[in-house]
Amino acid sequence: MSGSVGFAVDDGVATITLSNPVRRNAITIEMYGRLEELFGSVAQDPGIRALVLRGADGAFAGGTDIGHLRTITTGEEGVAYEAHMRRVQSALVGLDVPVVSVVDGACVGGGIVFAALSDIVLCTPSSRFGSPIARTIGNTLSPTSIARLSETFGRRAAAEMLFTARLFSAEEALRAGFVTDVAGPAALEERLAGILDAIRACAPLTLASFRRLWRRVDAALGDIERDDVFAGVYASRDFAEGVEAFLAKRAPVFRGE
Repeated sequence: MSGSVGFAVDDGVATITLSNPVRRNAITIEMYGRLEELFGSVAQDPGIRALVLRGADGAFAGGTDIGHLRTITTGEEGVAYEAHMRRVQSALVGLDVPVVSVVDGACVGGGIVFAALSDIVLCTPSSRFGSPIARTIGNTLSPTSIARLSETFGRRAAAEMLFTARLFSAEEALRAGFVTDVAGPAALEERLAGILDAIRACAPLTLASFRRLWRRVDAALGDIERDDVFAGVYASRDFAEGVEAFLAKRAPVFRGE
């Protein structure tokens, strides 16, 4: 397997580190499976007070590894893939402890979804945020992902991000309210340490209640019909063209078919 997911627990804080340096920490299907397992482990450990998500080697996460998307050739396979993504994301959302994403470099695709599902996002000035799939791959996002991006970036900024495939700078993400703070690497670690100390000093059941109530606010999204949209997108010629063009390192030619 190319890519790995590191896991460590120290002083009540679990840290998950994405590593796939050849592909800017693109997340393979095996890595997604490991993430789902680790989120479950965090949920079962009463000693864990917070979860930190981060990437290795100068990137947070460069989206889903496109090699797996090449295997999706029918609408049904696209629906199954999105169901897998929903399980992983639901395992993260289902945690009762605060989630902090520490971003350095690219935070795109699946990476920006994880950041959007986090409670606090810290980043370096070189970080970039976006979901450029309309220009690159030609697939889509889940209703939950679109709603979280709209909520955390604001509807207008999220629309620009998705409809133009533009990447946002760290300062733009800060102004939009998606990012909690921007700082250089050393200062960022100090900021993270301060946040984690503050979390440890709070009542665990109170923090859990905030997460649980936010989940109930979001619960209505689960009733939105989505599989027909997924099937149409993943069965399209444009999606197949986007994947092949990405792997061939050429610009895709989308025809709306």
